[in-house]
Amino acid sequence: MPEQSVGVAWRSSRRYQAVAATLEARIRAGEYPAGRPLPTVSCLAREFGVARGTVERALARLENDTRLVSLHGQRWYAHVATRLQSLGVRSFAQWAVASGLRPGGRFVDVSRGRATTVEARELGERPGSPVLRVVRVRSLDGSPAMVEHTVFPGWLAGAIESLPSDAPSIVQVVEEALGVALGHAEHRIEAIAASAMDGRLLGVRRGSPLLRVVRTARFADGRTFEFSDDRYLPGVVSFSLVTSSSPIGVKVD
Repeated sequence: MPEQSVGVAWRSSRRYQAVAATLEARIRAGEYPAGRPLPTVSCLAREFGVARGTVERALARLENDTRLVSLHGQRWYAHVATRLQSLGVRSFAQWAVASGLRPGGRFVDVSRGRATTVEARELGERPGSPVLRVVRVRSLDGSPAMVEHTVFPGWLAGAIESLPSDAPSIVQVVEEALGVALGHAEHRIEAIAASAMDGRLLGVRRGSPLLRVVRTARFADGRTFEFSDDRYLPGVVSFSLVTSSSPIGVKVD
């Protein structure tokens, strides 16, 4: 390649990288709010004094590397920085605190009932056994992150009903009260559309995409603690799963 062409290519590469770095800094600083469209490509090109193609290349790189932007139709939108959550046995609040985040919780509904066939199977109870159903909105650093639809066995109902409405962690309170710790958890992940309730609680439209994590957690002594159906806003967390070639009884549905 001629020396002049190499110089042009180098300058072009540095331009799009500089644009991408500036846009990333603005999004992380909240200058471009999550869920809102960025200035148009033409506006950004004029601001930075570069070609539209340079801005488009910067945005594409930012999407691929950080997931802080995405293209919908003709506009690019900003997203909150994604946090990595391991699919382990720790609760949402325990993971958040360990990650340097401030977890929050707000009870929306608490009601006693009888276990359905599915709930009974997951909780290790008989169909019709007493259960406690809880709906909570969970937050990270003050912003809504997900809605929990959780079913607890009846023998835990009293302890959970006595918690304050803004208790950040049910798991921590129960572990301390019973002197046991979570020892095992099973997860199933899928994409779903937001229900009217979930949309209202999370501030999105009904039918908006959510990340669903169905979780069954057990104490170290084998007793089932909860059967939870968690619905996360997209872009709030990503999940980490470590697998092994050893035969450890992984179940594939």
